[in-house]
Formats: sequence, structure tokens, C-alpha cells
Amino acid sequence: MNKVIEKLKQIGVIPLAVFKDEKQAVPVANALSKARIDTLEVTLRTEKGVKAIEEIKKNCPEFLAGAGTVKTVQQAKEVKEAGADYIVTPAYDETIANWCKENDMPLLPGVTTPYEIQKAVSNGFTTLKFFPAENYGGAKTLKALAGPFPEVSFMPTGGINTENMGNYLANSNVSMVGGGWICSQALLEKADYEGITNKAKEALQKFLGYEVVHVGINTADTAEGESVAESIGNVFKMPVYKGELSNFVGTGFEVNNFKGLGKYGHVAIDTNRIESAEYYLKKDNIEMNEESRVMVDGKTKVVYLKDEFAGYAIHLRQR
Repeated sequence: MNKVIEKLKQIGVIPLAVFKDEKQAVPVANALSKARIDTLEVTLRTEKGVKAIEEIKKNCPEFLAGAGTVKTVQQAKEVKEAGADYIVTPAYDETIANWCKENDMPLLPGVTTPYEIQKAVSNGFTTLKFFPAENYGGAKTLKALAGPFPEVSFMPTGGINTENMGNYLANSNVSMVGGGWICSQALLEKADYEGITNKAKEALQKFLGYEVVHVGINTADTAEGESVAESIGNVFKMPVYKGELSNFVGTGFEVNNFKGLGKYGHVAIDTNRIESAEYYLKKDNIEMNEESRVMVDGKTKVVYLKDEFAGYAIHLRQR
């Protein structure tokens, strides 16, 4: 997988902006970085797009500046010269796709139909933009496309926002989401960069979707584990489900039949995209306990943080 595309999947939320003034590009990039989102798709819907990309790459070289609404090879050449890190097209264009391959330019080609998806896949592209998502059946359509195209992951755009994002993230073939609601024209016209930061933070929180799902309690052995589980179940009138390694009391308590990670036990936290969760935690210098990593079909299903919190280990779990 191309390193830029891999990085975009880790970032997860890909804002889009239409600039009428290229001087706003750097303040917007800085506003997004404050929310820890280090990318922006700059569309070529105005003549300021190419200059906006130049401004970002000149002043924020580590920030990933994408070029969106690229519809010709000439535009692809111009944004590459401007320093763009990747290209996004509104539809699948084989001429642009071949130019990007020949010139080592990461591409997220736009698709809406199985025909376009098949064409893109046949040309080696398996991370695709699904646009305009809401107009073409949204999350339900993407769920249906997972059957014939299990190798494809999508970035839906077009009508996506914080409110409906969860519908898309329920599909495992959605690796990231994009849209213009974070850097809206209303916010750009007011030069409300703090508002953009707040929108980006809100979107990222929704994308990651952290949720505490159960608390684990360590015990010495099976006898103690079953006894503790039964005691909790009796107190709260919850059902007890006994297992070989642990016992669940309802869905909120897991009582281990052994001394697991953490002095006292662990806290399990679900997330929509564990790869992105790890990416942002590592940005905050939070390390993972690599020995704890559980892989399923080549992807991380569970991983513990390296540090304990008040005697409790914390593990992330892919929802």
C-alpha cells in the first residue's frame, strides 16, 4: 500500500476545502493540526486551489495537502508541481489513473457504480472515493458493495457529517470519511479558524467512537473467578456466563480466572477503527504492549496500552 494512502487511513477524517483566497490555506491547515488532523483535500473548484496547495506545502511541509476535483491530466501535473501529496478525482478516469501510476502520485479515484469500481480495481486501485455518497444510497450501498469487492476500502464523501458518520463506519469497508462540513464556506467566510478546529475535534471524536464496554477483574484461579462472578451477579441480579478463561456478569464485568494484565484488572474500550486509534495515541506518546496484540485475518482485533492506570490495564478492541 502506498505510504500516503496508508497515512490517510490512519488519520481517518479527510476534510475538504474550497478556497476563494489562497491566503486562508495555511491558517486552515494550522487549525486542523490543532485537532491532530494533518491533512486537507484542497479542491480545484476555484482558481485558487493550486496556489492554496503551494501555500500549505511551503509553510507546513509535513502537512499532507491533497488536490481534489482533479479532472484532467494537465491539472494533475499542475498540482504535482505545486507539491500536492495526493490526488482525488470526482470519477474514475483511466487517463488520470495511468498518469498517477507513471508519476508515483497517490490517487483516490472517485467511483459510484460497480462498473467504475471494477475498472479501478483492474488498474490496481483498491482504496476508492465513493461520491456522492448520500445521493447514491449511502451506507447501505457500501454494505452491498462489500460482497463483490472484499478487497476494496472506501472513503465516502458527499453529504457526510458528524451526525451520519456512524452509519458509514458500521461498514468494515469504510476506511476513512471525507467532506466539506469541517471547513465549511460559512466558517471560511468568517475566517473562524477556531470553529474549524472545534469541528475537526468533534468529527475525530465521532470517527474514533471510544466506548467503555466492560471492566475486567483479576483473580487467582478458576474457583475464585467463578465465586467473584457469582457474587457480583447475585448483588446486581445479572446473569453469569462462565467460560474457561473468564466469566462475564451481564456485559459490563469480566472476571478472569487468572492474574491478567493490570494489577487489579483491565478496562476494555471499543473503537470504530483501531488502526486510527493507535495512530492518534502514538501521536500523544502512548505506547502499545505489542505482546498483547491479537490479530484476526491480518488485522488488529485487540491491543493493550503499555501503561497501567491506577492498577488497571486498558485494551482497545475493534468494534
